[in-house]
Amino acid sequence: MSDAGSEDDESQFVQRLLDALSEETNRTILSALDEPTSVAELVEECGIPTSTVYRRLDTLNELDLVTEHVSIDAERGRYRRYERNVSRVSIAVDERGRLRTRVERPNGEPDEAVTWGPTAR
Repeated sequence: MSDAGSEDDESQFVQRLLDALSEETNRTILSALDEPTSVAELVEECGIPTSTVYRRLDTLNELDLVTEHVSIDAERGRYRRYERNVSRVSIAVDERGRLRTRVERPNGEPDEAVTWGPTAR
């Protein structure tokens, strides 16, 4: 999400980001993704049911907090691996009372900043 998005899009992004980060399961998965990891490895490492890991990865992927890679292995065939695509998320309140989120990316990828403010102001 960039500063050029519509206010509704930005507001929805901020809400979805905050909702996702408020979930302990999502935070556990993000913390475990120090390197590309398969769903089976996440299930084993985090002790989270497979179906829950898939649902949470879908959410994190939609928010671009994880990156999905397809791998091919002689034993496993084709499978997906996920890695964290965020190095820092910061939230601040500006002088007008709006929430400003900043998602910092690893490896020099462009950061994303989004602002949300109540519509009744």
